[in-house]
Amino acid sequence: MSLTTPRPAPLRRIPALDGVRGVAILMVVAYHYVAIPIHQSPSPLLQWLRHLLSRGGTGVDLFFVLSGFLIGRILLHHREAPNYYRVFYLRRIARIFPAYYELLLLFLGLRWLAHHAPFLNLDPTLFANPLPLEAYLIYGQNLAMILHGTFGNEFLAITWSLAIEEQFYLFLPWLVRVTSPRRFPWVALGFLGLPLLLRRTLGGDGKFYGFMFTPWRFDALFFGVLLAVLESRARLSARWKKVLPWVFLLLTGRYFYLSFSEPLGSTNHLFFNALLYATLLAWILSEEQGRLARLLQKAWLRKIGMISYGIYLFHQLVNGLLHAWIFHQPPRFQDLPSIGVTLLAAGVTYGIAWVNYHLLEKRFINWGHRWRYVPPARNPDVERVPLA
Repeated sequence: MSLTTPRPAPLRRIPALDGVRGVAILMVVAYHYVAIPIHQSPSPLLQWLRHLLSRGGTGVDLFFVLSGFLIGRILLHHREAPNYYRVFYLRRIARIFPAYYELLLLFLGLRWLAHHAPFLNLDPTLFANPLPLEAYLIYGQNLAMILHGTFGNEFLAITWSLAIEEQFYLFLPWLVRVTSPRRFPWVALGFLGLPLLLRRTLGGDGKFYGFMFTPWRFDALFFGVLLAVLESRARLSARWKKVLPWVFLLLTGRYFYLSFSEPLGSTNHLFFNALLYATLLAWILSEEQGRLARLLQKAWLRKIGMISYGIYLFHQLVNGLLHAWIFHQPPRFQDLPSIGVTLLAAGVTYGIAWVNYHLLEKRFINWGHRWRYVPPARNPDVERVPLA
């Protein structure tokens, strides 16, 4: 079937944002691979490195801001499409589900082998303390973690952020659709400020639920959404060029102050993290051919960003298994052998993520993009448009 009515103009791609993904995942991996494992090292140099990387976990906040921007601009651009919900969710399912459920199957398979294949020398305790399986299956593990007061198994602990994103994806499309374009910026601003109100009235700073309960993380997500609103209305103009770099530098100074004053970071600065990374993203958007944007467009950094989802999913599993097999203990970063194994884990993780992206993720992404948004004037029953 061929459709002759014009398709809506595609959203332009911003290459520097692939580099932003690369920066975010490198921060998270450095935090998990280096900052946390050198907690008890007596070496002054390693302790300094630990402090330097101690806020790398806030790379997740950078992912949240970036996700809010990218998803927000898609929804705002296609808000009138008659197949708006169907296309959005089909594409999200194609992008997120395959690798995620692959991780769950891999975890369950390894756990079974640890109990039934002793010749593999897999320690069963590596797979202990998971949360109820159904929580992972429905992306409700962040709520289960709050109820149980634990991250659960370490290999799956990183999926709390995916649960927040999925819950956000259930909410934002409806909000965009039912809110008029004129009112939407004010509504989004209200949701951005909601976590401040929640933390002031119900608490949450430094608390487990305040770290991973979705409404408490709306500030980072809606900072991104508001940036999407500004971009769609051409409000990120050249006049921002002179201000944003200086604001970002001031915020970065506080970032490194916190790195050395609060070892391994804190959950008390979530709004600051969101503001810092929103400023970074705004700077990039206001000067897409500037020096910072060109730096983030380096090919190696964009390649890491391209496979960042797979790196995020598998990096803890790979590092934990390698250290357990070789040293029979949790990951550490304290001497040449342990540093060597950590570097090996980073290389293996990159390889797995690269292969997984090209053999699995990319195929599903391409399938998802066979479903295209159609203009409001089109027949809403005609939703699938073949690529050729």
